[in-house]
Amino acid sequence: MSEATAQPVRIAFFGAGPLPTEGSVFSPGVANRLWHFMQPALAAGHDCLLVSMEPGAPGEMKIERREWRGRPWQYLRVRAEDCVFPDRLEQLVASFRPERLAGAGTALASWAACACAGDQPVWADLFGDPLAEIAIKARVLGANFDPADQIYVWQLMLDILSRADAFSSVSRRQVDAILGQLMLAGRQPAPPICSMPCALESVDLFAGQPAIDRAAFLARHQIPADARIVLWSGGFNAWADPDTLVEGLELAMDREPAIHLIATGGELPGYLNRVYERFKARASASRHASRIHALGWLPLEEASQWLRAADIGIFTDLPCEETRLGGRNRLLYFAAARKPAVASRGTEVVEEMEAAGALAAFPTGDARALAESILRLISDPSAAESIARRGFEFAQQNYEFAASAAPFLKFIETPARSPRATPYIARYLDHHARELEQAELARYRSGRLARILSFLRGRKTP
Repeated sequence: MSEATAQPVRIAFFGAGPLPTEGSVFSPGVANRLWHFMQPALAAGHDCLLVSMEPGAPGEMKIERREWRGRPWQYLRVRAEDCVFPDRLEQLVASFRPERLAGAGTALASWAACACAGDQPVWADLFGDPLAEIAIKARVLGANFDPADQIYVWQLMLDILSRADAFSSVSRRQVDAILGQLMLAGRQPAPPICSMPCALESVDLFAGQPAIDRAAFLARHQIPADARIVLWSGGFNAWADPDTLVEGLELAMDREPAIHLIATGGELPGYLNRVYERFKARASASRHASRIHALGWLPLEEASQWLRAADIGIFTDLPCEETRLGGRNRLLYFAAARKPAVASRGTEVVEEMEAAGALAAFPTGDARALAESILRLISDPSAAESIARRGFEFAQQNYEFAASAAPFLKFIETPARSPRATPYIARYLDHHARELEQAELARYRSGRLARILSFLRGRKTP
């Protein structure tokens, strides 16, 4: 824990929960990202209010009291629609009298922070590129995708780009993407942008925990004690590649009968279920269907047990813009459990860890290379142990909250307001405003034409 700051600052955080500390069955990756910002702020002694968008939040908004390691903080559970119409939040947030505001994890969180900020400084965390994410969702859904969703995401982005005073990304590549987007929105000079990769409060998550009885644990799930467990952990978002995942595992299973694939996690409720449904369909039709287990979302304690029982962690990505710009939170959990990971290339974090010998990478979409990577780790325990050890060490050195949150804490202590966007550029890029202007212009022209025709008809002689 860092030393408390001499002058506490009141910070209002916006994000999607519940936080990992709340002990919920469902705590999404964006909630860990929110904690990535809030935990160092609490540790530094700042006064924190969390506005947390959560499924099942009560209709009546009420600030609750919480405590973390003796540090009090305030908690406001809301529904997503409460952030879409932030006037509902403004009174409660204003009663906290925030001196800084921060949105973390989702574009809507950063948008709500901007909307409630008044004249206070705002930090906007773009945890992955929203435009790249909605683009791959459109590709996956095809004719079933509503183009209005793409326009909605751009409207959120434009408001954030036009207002926030500092930005964070999930990769160094995304820093350049944000810079281009800021220039497009007329922010010149651009506000500060820093890369804050996925991180954990401590990579040594399982230190001091008693060993699990692996054989008994597997027996409860009717899996042989000598099974070799390959684990998929987390959601099946639009950039996941279930076809390569299943085909690669089938090829490995052809040669190694002890392999079982366990998938914890599943669809993204309210956002996307197509990819997980495709995975389950491919799994049930597989020639090795009895060794592929789609368990869905599990309580965190049970999901953690699977991490500890696994032999190998795995994920497969599609080649797309999100893969190039994004990060992969689940890699950190494989590292924390000291499990060797097999990952498709494409993301910055995979390339960094591969260069450090901290994971086994294979070309995107190459099922045979995936199978060979799995079989190599299973047949060579010393290589698997080496990758697992290097993965843990690399994550501990590079992906913990304390180091990566330093730029945010500096902003909190010495914020700088950035020049606003050039108004005419932002207005030109505002799709909704342009639609309204075009409709108004069409009405004016139609009325003007009617007046001209009426005038001409009035002068017409019989």
